[in-house]
Amino acid sequence: MNVTDKEKEDKKIESEWYSNPSIITNLVLGVIVLIIILSQSFAINNNMSTTDILISILNHNSVYLLVLVYFVTLKSNMGKKYFNFLNLFLILLYFITAVTSLLTVFQSFTLNTLLSLAVHLLIIVYLVHTFFRDTRVWKEFRLAKSPFNEITNEGYFYSIMVFAVILLAVNLISTTSFDGTILTLLECIYTILFSRYIFLYRSFLDRKKKDINNEGNFDKYRKKLNDFVEDNKLDEKVDVVKKKVIETKDELVEKVSDFVEENKIDGKSGVKNKVKRNSHNKKKEANK
Repeated sequence: MNVTDKEKEDKKIESEWYSNPSIITNLVLGVIVLIIILSQSFAINNNMSTTDILISILNHNSVYLLVLVYFVTLKSNMGKKYFNFLNLFLILLYFITAVTSLLTVFQSFTLNTLLSLAVHLLIIVYLVHTFFRDTRVWKEFRLAKSPFNEITNEGYFYSIMVFAVILLAVNLISTTSFDGTILTLLECIYTILFSRYIFLYRSFLDRKKKDINNEGNFDKYRKKLNDFVEDNKLDEKVDVVKKKVIETKDELVEKVSDFVEENKIDGKSGVKNKVKRNSHNKKKEANK
């Protein structure tokens, strides 16, 4: 492929709305504004007090407000100049969000909280392995050797999208109000658009060949795990446990069979006869 054809292909890719960083950024901003406005209007319609509305803004919309500040600043000259510092702020924000999701799982262990944790963990790993590239942090912390570099850009993006859609389905099942349905749908759209923003920046780094020679993979960890299993003979221990479970099950089945046979329990009639014999014997003892 010559240079002209390559330039045409790049322009064709950028012409698609979902591959245009400017369009994706504007969409993220629009969705965030909608989430904040609708959530507060729903709160007002539910006759919430001013204090409750302010608490709702700080609790539920704090992350969206900070991400809104990030994208608005990004569009200014100052944001472009301090792009890496803004990305560090974004990573710290999502790190706190991921920790909060983990604590929520301990408080309420449900499918909803588990899926939310999975989405936030994927996003924080995706952010670290994307926005730290071409920075001092990447080299100082030797992130080129991280095994998570083995996951492709498409792998990260589609994994987040699948988890976000599953989380949407779970939330829609448990949501009973129209307000909750709208907000849940918007939050899912935001997650997909935000991950698309990360995807586009990582694609840009790949095209510019910024820190693409990464050595990290999961092979050495797989080897360590296999060595640990072999050294401790875990496979043999598992087989012993399986054997004991099977033997215990067989013994229980045998004891139950012997009990049924000894007491001549045969279905419902056998049980009734057994009960009658016991009551008859008790009456005899009482008469004596």
